[in-house]
Amino acid sequence: MSIIDACMGLIKAEETLRKQGNGMFKGVAFISGRFRGDNHWQIHCNVIEAEKAIPKLIRMNYIPYCPHTTTRHLQDLFPDDTFLEMCLAFIGRMNPETDIIYMVKGWSNSKGACEEHELAIHLGIKVEYE
Repeated sequence: MSIIDACMGLIKAEETLRKQGNGMFKGVAFISGRFRGDNHWQIHCNVIEAEKAIPKLIRMNYIPYCPHTTTRHLQDLFPDDTFLEMCLAFIGRMNPETDIIYMVKGWSNSKGACEEHELAIHLGIKVEYE
């Protein structure tokens, strides 16, 4: 199963819960923030910062998706732009009526997070800021 298939599975699971009338979850929350770093340690620290948002988003009744967690050990296996393209594709499939993008503190220092933010605004997806 590809990473995109896994992401789409998350969206489909959330849609199924919504159709079943399970009012617990409002929608999907895409976590956006800095990923890249000068070395593996900096990347690890950026992943930890993004993951800190997960419990908060669950308490807000969202199903969190943290792409940092999905790709944390893959940075040497694919070209750098692969991950940003996946994230932009995921955001493009989000439901503006129910889903949100959650911007982790420091996001404006990340080229990729800025592009994700711009796309979310363009698509009318609600943006929350840490």
